[in-house]
Amino acid sequence: MDNASHKEAAHMCQGVAKPKILVVDDRPENIRSVQRVLAELEAEVFTALSGMEALSLLLRHEFAVILLDVMMPEMNGFETAELIHGSQSNQYTPIIFITAASQDEAFECRGYDAGAVDYLMKPVRPHILLSKVRFFLEHSRHKVLLQHNLAELQRLRDHNALLLMSAGEGIVSLDLDGRITFANPAAKQLLGCDDEALLGSEFARYQVEPPPRFSDSALYRCCRGGDAYAEDGLLLRTACGLDFPVELTASPLYQPNGERQGECKGLVLVFQDISARKQTEQKLTYLAQYDPLTGLVNRSLFINQLHQAVARADRHAHPLALLFLDLDRFKQVNDSLGHEAGDALLRLAAQRLRCRLREEDTVARLGGDEFTILLEEVSVTRGVAVVAEKIIDALAEPFFIKGHEVHVGVSIGIALYPESSADAESLLKCADMAMYEAKAQGRSNFQFFTQTMQQQVMAQMDLEHRLRHALQRDEFSLHYQPQVDIGSGQITGLEALLRWKPQDHPPVPPDRFIPIAEETGLIVPIGEWVLRSACRQMRRWQDAGVLKRTASVSVNLSVRQLESKSLPLTIRRILLETGLPATCLELEVTESAVMRDPEAARQLLQEISQLGVSISLDDFGTGYSSLSHLKLLPLDVLKIDRSFVNDIGSDPNDEAIVRAIIALSQSLDLRVVAEGVETAAQLEFLKGLLCHSIQGFFICPPKPVEEIEPMLRLLHSSPVMLDGDFELNSMLTDWARLG
Repeated sequence: MDNASHKEAAHMCQGVAKPKILVVDDRPENIRSVQRVLAELEAEVFTALSGMEALSLLLRHEFAVILLDVMMPEMNGFETAELIHGSQSNQYTPIIFITAASQDEAFECRGYDAGAVDYLMKPVRPHILLSKVRFFLEHSRHKVLLQHNLAELQRLRDHNALLLMSAGEGIVSLDLDGRITFANPAAKQLLGCDDEALLGSEFARYQVEPPPRFSDSALYRCCRGGDAYAEDGLLLRTACGLDFPVELTASPLYQPNGERQGECKGLVLVFQDISARKQTEQKLTYLAQYDPLTGLVNRSLFINQLHQAVARADRHAHPLALLFLDLDRFKQVNDSLGHEAGDALLRLAAQRLRCRLREEDTVARLGGDEFTILLEEVSVTRGVAVVAEKIIDALAEPFFIKGHEVHVGVSIGIALYPESSADAESLLKCADMAMYEAKAQGRSNFQFFTQTMQQQVMAQMDLEHRLRHALQRDEFSLHYQPQVDIGSGQITGLEALLRWKPQDHPPVPPDRFIPIAEETGLIVPIGEWVLRSACRQMRRWQDAGVLKRTASVSVNLSVRQLESKSLPLTIRRILLETGLPATCLELEVTESAVMRDPEAARQLLQEISQLGVSISLDDFGTGYSSLSHLKLLPLDVLKIDRSFVNDIGSDPNDEAIVRAIIALSQSLDLRVVAEGVETAAQLEFLKGLLCHSIQGFFICPPKPVEEIEPMLRLLHSSPVMLDGDFELNSMLTDWARLG
């Protein structure tokens, strides 16, 4: 397009909304990365975390291009693309797949069959992404210009040209009394009539809901006023009595009169059958509101219905109960019989729930094996308890799946409105908490949300609120616990441990606030603060001669951090800021965190390892990793969990596990650190197995900087022999007296 055309297009598009881009990816960090790249474009960017959410957005917006991740849970990119292009309004919307999967021929063909116009491989290069998206935005702008030109052409067409150009749609002309004066073959076919039956008849005869008089209809008034009329979803009826929806447009017909526009002589109607489109739209609407596996209401629709139910309860002052259900032993069915059996079990459980409830009760599947039930206008407590007992009895009956008799149960938490909570979101949390109490009471039972639970919820919410401001209030600190070489007695490193002392409150134990930080995502900025603070302190100790340059500081990585693609860049930036050599930093990951997505974890840890940073596998022996995964991870250190070390001398099984872990580390050329060493007997046992290093209260508990530094200076100047006579406190006292 030349410059003049560009200017014309810009002029035509003035006042029109910016083109829209949809980014679909189940990982928020991937979406943020793409958003940053697209920020320089003159476009509005929408995001979705799942195929379902994307389909919901497509019901409300028209997009110039869709960037779609392939590998997503529940509904992958291919399935999402097929549904998108199944809608007439979106069948030509360009889709670019973004994937990290290997791009073999079969993979590519499936994508193009699903409607993709291109592929981008992760990690996406920004300039390539910008180039491709910019092309489709330009295409969208051309489309706007073309639509404008077509609209202009449509207004200039005379009667005969309009009929010829619209021959594929139903076209009829009406006189001012609403009688049909012309019908093209498509109109005759759609209405099921021939010329003899159609010509001269009133068009209202074929409308499912005709107006009392044709002159009273919006169609007539609009066209007589000189304007075009459009209606989407108008219902027509054939001569045989079959109803079908149409998209209809109507324009006035003029008789030329000299040099001025003539008088309106009638109307021309153009319509097409949109039954297929309506079915697709209904399917999209259904998928956006209902669980495709069970047919129950999904989380999104349920939350909306819960808000409405709360509003009704307020207006009519009637009771409301929310039941939160979690199937017992569902995981065992999935693991032993496979996911198909698990899906079959969920469908059967949903059917039993629906059959045991009233028509007006709402049953929803929130996800996994979690269900919710909304009961309105029931007798509080007793009536709800009866319903809960019926559900427990129904799900206690055996299920027959794939030739197996399967037994599960259900734990139910019950929250009442307004006794338990005053709003919908909190009511759901209360029911969830009561469900966990039911599980704690032995499963297959129900528990009402109690005042004690209410206090726990309020305390938890207060803790979360204060945690959100802890960083800016400088309430966090680090304690350090040394790791000592068994043979030389020298400090090989220190583990940095996070502590929190809120303002005007006592310290909060890590096992209370770290899970909340994980759940809310606050662990990511907190984890970055820990990493930066530990590296800065380690560099200070090295510069002051308190520690050897070979000593390292170890920092724990959270699950959320391990899922962040930008983590290697963050680590590199912090090392540059603090001046700490990469070889002096050790990052600890837990077995369970790695096993959530072993391949993604392996790739991320490989990038970190290439920086020169050591990788330690913490709590080894407590997770579910296989030796094949262990062999592929770029590990430098194995840490024996304290639960095994604690039973040395009293449990032969744990002693055997410790021997096996140390032997495994030696065969894999990994350094091994034993955590939780508290006694001389544990130390001697580990010495005999040639364990490299120990960490625990036998050496020193975690201490803040001002308390740990004297010990570091002492052990740096005169390493000690670790044996049964080792006594740190007396050594520190002697050292302080001599100093």
